[in-house]
Amino acid sequence: MLEVLELEKVEAIHNRKLSKPEKDTWILELPAEVCSREGFAEGTMISLTIKNGGILTSIIKPSADIEKSVREFIDEHREFFEEMKRVGD
Repeated sequence: MLEVLELEKVEAIHNRKLSKPEKDTWILELPAEVCSREGFAEGTMISLTIKNGGILTSIIKPSADIEKSVREFIDEHREFFEEMKRVGD
């Protein structure tokens, strides 16, 4: 799963303000086998940001707050998600 997120979404995941707006950030969910091997909880994600010719990374551990936020977002946009399922996206 590869998803490009807006700065506000990255900030929400990190639950903190970034010191400077970042572009070129991707959020990836680590595969279950990597989580198991490395001792991370299933659902752990990693952010990758291209900056100054390098890549900055952060591990984003799952939390109840993030899960609650995602569930609220899905509930708020349920019709959209149902339509996406219907058309096959």
